[in-house]
Amino acid sequence: MKEIALLAIARYGDLIQTTPLVRALRRAHPGARITAIVEDRFCGILPLLPGIDRTIVLNKQDIAWDIATGDSPLVPYLKMDEFVRKLEEGSYDLLVNITCSRLSAFFASCVKSRRRTGISADEAGERNIVTLWGQYIFSWFNDNIRKYNAINLVDIFTRLGEVPPDGRRVELVATDKGERFADDFLDRHGLRGERLVGLQLGASEATRIWPAEHFARISDRLQRELGVRTILFGAPVEKHLAEQALAAMELPAVDAVGETGIEELYSLVGRCAALVSNDTGTMHFAAAAGVPAVMLCIGPAFFRCTGPYGEGHLALQPDLPCSPCPYSLVCADPVCRDTISPEAVFSACRMILAGSDGLGNPDFSGVRVYRSSFAPDGYLTWDGLFNVDARDEEQVKRREAAWKGCFDGSSKGCGAPGDETVRAFWELTGRGLEATEAIIRAARKKPLPVDEIRRLGEKESAIEAEVKLMGYRHEPLAPVTEFLTLMRENITGEELGRIARETRSLYETGRCLAALL
Repeated sequence: MKEIALLAIARYGDLIQTTPLVRALRRAHPGARITAIVEDRFCGILPLLPGIDRTIVLNKQDIAWDIATGDSPLVPYLKMDEFVRKLEEGSYDLLVNITCSRLSAFFASCVKSRRRTGISADEAGERNIVTLWGQYIFSWFNDNIRKYNAINLVDIFTRLGEVPPDGRRVELVATDKGERFADDFLDRHGLRGERLVGLQLGASEATRIWPAEHFARISDRLQRELGVRTILFGAPVEKHLAEQALAAMELPAVDAVGETGIEELYSLVGRCAALVSNDTGTMHFAAAAGVPAVMLCIGPAFFRCTGPYGEGHLALQPDLPCSPCPYSLVCADPVCRDTISPEAVFSACRMILAGSDGLGNPDFSGVRVYRSSFAPDGYLTWDGLFNVDARDEEQVKRREAAWKGCFDGSSKGCGAPGDETVRAFWELTGRGLEATEAIIRAARKKPLPVDEIRRLGEKESAIEAEVKLMGYRHEPLAPVTEFLTLMRENITGEELGRIARETRSLYETGRCLAALL
């Protein structure tokens, strides 16, 4: 029986986003046993995750508490040692690490596996990122180029597992506990037979939260004009947001903030006809339940990357040059929160609830509107509906196709690009190919021509520096140059011929991407 390990020291949303990966692994490896390595804070979702046979849990909260309050440093050390020993006990055919952190790299290095993808660490503790898709996900962690990523995180996770996307949404399995709660909740609040719209008030970061008074306005209008009932969702720490929203409402919503655990939340969201949500986990619960979501892209919310994974969702992006903003930015005037107006959100809800009839006189002033669907290749894609620049959309689609075509082998690219800057980059990578091929030929000679190889190495180093410089000078090329830099960092070993061959592959990839851009 094949043994597969999934290392996911991640949050609820990330765990939900692994479900297509697990589904594809099941299809590709029938009968395999899949072990999930997860963090204790997010174990509540495990009963809802299909396809997981076994779990290994990192008690990170306990360890952190012992470090902060314990009398002896030995206690947390022993707990961490116990966890690491559990990792070392198993032997796997494949380890897929979807977590992008140095801690997860250390954990991955502890797991015995014949093949691994994603981040790991070598014997010296240095970061090692395996496969093109693994290097890709790390390359756009740079805040300045993240906006150029057009591929959903779910699809990247799936490709990390070396399996293709299947064009189906994320999935969870409702539990009896959750279903009983949802039934009882509807009965207690007289909601049986009512059409429901959920409103997710909070998010993990304040920079992603739409104002509570805006939620109040949209709730009133939905109830008054479309005859629906609204339910407020949120964690216990977001109770103050519910109080603010309810105080500003003319028609009170039903308050479920702080009343649901993970199982209950999924079942109750699943009873809604639509969800209006900040960029947070509840949005992914809706996607798994097949409930269309209106995603409010506030602050550093990149809908193409982390939006709801399924068909028919809408993303409202402020029509501002600074949106979405970098994660690291501290904004003194977050105008994006008010740029998405209640009128725009109402128009989006009306589109979802009324179908084609909801298109009459939409008010999307100040926002760009996108809708999700699955492309023929099974990847999620987003299409612009309102206030979208056609040229920008064409460039996004081109980038999306370029990365997929290059990595998946569906297109190798041919001929010089039409754009002058990209063509110059294409020619530069061609020079890099020539230099590395010359090094490969020289490395086969006996005796080794040291002076010739030194001269060729200096020539290739100058080309490498020029590649980086082009990324600095021409921002649209930055994602490619950042990616190639990461590829180079992961070239390991001391054998000259092997290093040269891997460097040649680097330039081949860069040339392919340039030809497709």
